[in-house]
Amino acid sequence: MNDIISNVSDLFSIWNVTRAAAITSYLLLFISMLTGLTFKLPIFPKKSQKILLNTHEATGWFGLLFGMVHGLVLVFDTDYTSYTIFNILIPFTVEHNAISLSLGIFAFYGFLLLVLSTDFLKKLGKRVWKAIHFLAFPTFYAALFHGFLMGTDSQTIWMLIIYIFTGSSVLILTILRIVQAAQLKKKQVMVKKA
Repeated sequence: MNDIISNVSDLFSIWNVTRAAAITSYLLLFISMLTGLTFKLPIFPKKSQKILLNTHEATGWFGLLFGMVHGLVLVFDTDYTSYTIFNILIPFTVEHNAISLSLGIFAFYGFLLLVLSTDFLKKLGKRVWKAIHFLAFPTFYAALFHGFLMGTDSQTIWMLIIYIFTGSSVLILTILRIVQAAQLKKKQVMVKKA
């Protein structure tokens, strides 16, 4: 019985919980980015837009929550780190890995701002909300580079594949959205001239 308890305890150690929360958060935020970017692309039927929007919002919220778990659990880790709540919430307050840790903090605040701005869309107005939403791109890549630079799993082939796939997918979809917006704008100008 003690062996079982020991094995379960090892499996759910603080370090494993924070790693699992980090990877889960990142993947949920990737899905949020993916669905947000594809929401307006003409590759999906109009009927699926509501599902994409709901998925976008839900995965954004859950990704943020898992990110919070990731950061807060680190405060309790005394075996591998010695972070305080101050170190977890304020960028550049550690000497070791200050930049890569701060990328994670910036990513957290960026996604928090994005999620909250969506909840206050009517009060902010669409123009302000859209400007805030453009922060999703640097915020996502801050999370990617935070994980790549600090994650203990970053050297494994499976995690490298995840980073390459997710990073390149968001980049390609972003380019597609920019091209689509330019074509739409061009079409609107041509209609006005006609």
